[in-house]
Amino acid sequence: MYKKISKRYIVGIGTILFFIFITIYNINQNKIIETINLYENKKYVYPLGNIVGIKATTDGVLVVGFEDDSVEYIGGIKIGDNIIQINNEKINSINDVSRILNKTTEDYVEIIFERNNECKSEIVKINREYKTPRLGIWVRDKVSGIGTMTFYNPNTSEFSGIGHAITDVDTNKLLTIKKGYIYNPISIEMIKGTSEKVGHIKGEFNTINPIGEFNNNNSFGISGKLIIENNDNIQLMEVAKEKDVKLGKAFILFEDKNRNIVSYDIEIIDINYDSKDHKNFVIEIVDDKLINYTGGIIQGMSGTPIIQNNKIIGAITHVFKDNYKKGYGIFINEMIELDSTY
Repeated sequence: MYKKISKRYIVGIGTILFFIFITIYNINQNKIIETINLYENKKYVYPLGNIVGIKATTDGVLVVGFEDDSVEYIGGIKIGDNIIQINNEKINSINDVSRILNKTTEDYVEIIFERNNECKSEIVKINREYKTPRLGIWVRDKVSGIGTMTFYNPNTSEFSGIGHAITDVDTNKLLTIKKGYIYNPISIEMIKGTSEKVGHIKGEFNTINPIGEFNNNNSFGISGKLIIENNDNIQLMEVAKEKDVKLGKAFILFEDKNRNIVSYDIEIIDINYDSKDHKNFVIEIVDDKLINYTGGIIQGMSGTPIIQNNKIIGAITHVFKDNYKKGYGIFINEMIELDSTY
């Protein structure tokens, strides 16, 4: 499902004053030439479009519901809070919660949790009416899903994808990732949307050998290190500035049923340069091949790179529930603005 990245021949243009500056170096015993236009401060990345499986563990455990309506077993904890300590012991998983409750002889525990980037504490009573002691809350410590890789940065060996944060399915809260991995698919299937439900990508993945790892999850997507082997030749592409994005024709890069990266025609039909929610422009799928393949934009396509005028301009992030041919895109600079190499 995802094509791994390795041997590349990179060619670009770099200008210092009137002259061309070229850096030549060796990676994996292959001569690579990379040039950067310093005068115009241009950025270059490899656009991708590969579907990947995603699995991650959270930093702490996320409160996703309440088992007991009694306030004494819940305290002031709310759904969406992230528990990071109980009785001064760090919480890494659900097992840590059970272990601490089982060994505690007191009737109350102190819980340290995060809410809206602030640490808070609550004293909560342990419920001992069952065979094992418990609190009145349901928690989650793992997440999995499917998404699309947007680009690979050769300067940092990092990938970025998804175009929006990984959030919990029940609380819609951003997850603080302790460790995440991406995987190649063994098989994938496109489930087209219906009038009742948005379509999605269904897949099985090789979870024995991850192709990358990440712990960065924010409003712009995920990013991390890619394990580099057996590259295809992928063209280095200039990163567009926001002002470069125009109404009209563009295309996306996305895997076909044979696992090849294929371009599909789209139209950019609206642009909001001042968007505060990262829904920067609206796209419409106009390529019959993609409509026949996926039915339009479906879950799992988030992160699909968008190209216009030979520049990568952004990625798909959301689909319109009432029209699967339309969706939102995020400006590419939104996804890479935290990259210190630029």
